Amino acid sequence: MKPYSEYSAEELAMENLFIRWVRFPNDPPIRSFWENWMIKYPNKKDTIDKARELVLITSEWRPETLSNQDVNSLWDRIRTSLEIIKDREPGDSQQDTLPEILKPNNIILGVISMALLGILCFIFLIFIR
Repeated sequence: MKPYSEYSAEELAMENLFIRWVRFPNDPPIRSFWENWMIKYPNKKDTIDKARELVLITSEWRPETLSNQDVNSLWDRIRTSLEIIKDREPGDSQQDTLPEILKPNNIILGVISMALLGILCFIFLIFIR
């Protein structure tokens, strides 16, 4: 792990210790650590300021909440989808909608038939020579 002095603002803004200091600046041990760190690395002031701004921006973000109308609309769509699935015939499936020739059993029989035909052709060629 590299030292904080080599961190970019983005990396620093993702560090838990730094985030705690920005969000809870009155926590004595954490405040002391970062104040001493800034004294030791004064050239990192811009990095600290930028990282602090990133943490504050992300701390203020709140996901949008759905309105009651949106929630009800989603539930209606879910119920409708469930009803469609329930109304299907028991034998309905993706496999049943395939053309007859593409069903797995028919494909296997086709492959076996082609293999037998190939073997018969090979035997026929041997006898012709």
